[in-house]
Amino acid sequence: MTVLILMVLLFIVASNIIFHFDSTSSDVNVTLLWLYPILKSVVSLENNSLTLSIFIFSKKIFKKQMSSHNSESRNKNVLKKINPTDVRINAQYGFKDPYFTGLTFAALNMIPSLLKLESLYQKPDFLVTNDFININATAKLNLGRFLLALV
Repeated sequence: MTVLILMVLLFIVASNIIFHFDSTSSDVNVTLLWLYPILKSVVSLENNSLTLSIFIFSKKIFKKQMSSHNSESRNKNVLKKINPTDVRINAQYGFKDPYFTGLTFAALNMIPSLLKLESLYQKPDFLVTNDFININATAKLNLGRFLLALV
């Protein structure tokens, strides 16, 4: 009975996806939260390879380095099946060349017309001495529909 209830909840309750990228500290991670603290999974960059960690009730139950020999076409097919909603992007960036910062600002302003975004916040810095990019994004994902699309 518990499994049936969890299966129904999988289709009803959306999961939250949190993406974080910081070029200055080489920090990259994607966190998926579903009925938190019941399920949390984190894909992070550790020692130049992606690592998947899964937590149930904040206890790590699984950790594995993701293999890099997966075909690119398979990864693209998975990415096409993700249908996030309520996408919010917060980007802060700056480049030594202010011209390139301006081009990036213009390019990012075109994203809402191509993708369905709830919000896009940009904070370009035209007066930096070192290049940097910080991106924080959140979205919602129906895990049940996504898992069905993979099958």
